[in-house]
Amino acid sequence: MPRKKKEKAQQEEPAKTAKAAVEEKPATEKKNEARPGDDREAQQERKPREPQMVTVNGEKVTHGHAYQSKTNPEDWYFTAKLDGQQLKPQKMDPADLAAYQKKELTVPQLMERYYPTKLMPRVPEAAYQIPNVIVGPDRNNLTVDKFNVYKEKDEQRADFGRYKFYAQIGEQKMSAVASRHDLNAYFDRVMTPGQLVERNFGDRLHLRSHYEQFSLPEGVDPKSVRVAKDRSDDKWKVSADLGEHGRTSKKEISFDDGFSLFKAKTATRAQIAAKYLGDEIRTMLAAPSVKTEQAASMKM
Repeated sequence: MPRKKKEKAQQEEPAKTAKAAVEEKPATEKKNEARPGDDREAQQERKPREPQMVTVNGEKVTHGHAYQSKTNPEDWYFTAKLDGQQLKPQKMDPADLAAYQKKELTVPQLMERYYPTKLMPRVPEAAYQIPNVIVGPDRNNLTVDKFNVYKEKDEQRADFGRYKFYAQIGEQKMSAVASRHDLNAYFDRVMTPGQLVERNFGDRLHLRSHYEQFSLPEGVDPKSVRVAKDRSDDKWKVSADLGEHGRTSKKEISFDDGFSLFKAKTATRAQIAAKYLGDEIRTMLAAPSVKTEQAASMKM
């Protein structure tokens, strides 16, 4: 009898273990089993973000947004990615930020404001490999023999550490501090060396094309511009009479601009005024007229 009980116990024990194994196996499989919607969610996560705009060069703009500075909460920056490459953040104008938060400015509009050269069509690379020809002051052709960008390393210079353009036209060698817009235009390859020479060295070369970029605001009479020698310091200066909006200050003009105006005849008084007084004139035109202020003060 004891033997039978012992044998029975030995037979029941494997049966119990087998039953436990059967119960545990589905639990293990259930843990590793993927839900039907998981593949769909994973595909959605891997799907590239839709571009907020596509440039004229076919590049996709994504992740365009404004963000607040961690170090200075008053400052906000706009940034975006171009074909997956992060663009350098640009500090936003408070008016642009307010309009963007009210959804009055879109990402494409902010791209035009803060990354304009990224949206311009690129010029052929050949323009940077062969000399460019520009029209000189006497309608003759001038060849841009060399054009490049360098960083000023002379610590004694006021423009130390700044990026500058260098150009060589014949025997004439020139350099000038590059603006951010023109520097971006150079690296983004949206302007030719000849065009950059016209913009940055056109006054020294007395080019008509240089002065064509300057124009007075609409409504300003070119006859109101005066270029004359100031008796107090014997320097040539430009000013403009805006009528009821008042008269501008007198700004000294450079020797090259004076030569272009009086000798080469490649610049006009209106263009000289727009070059030196453009911002001041626009500010004065936006302000209330002098007559209106005088009338209001007399009424009080």
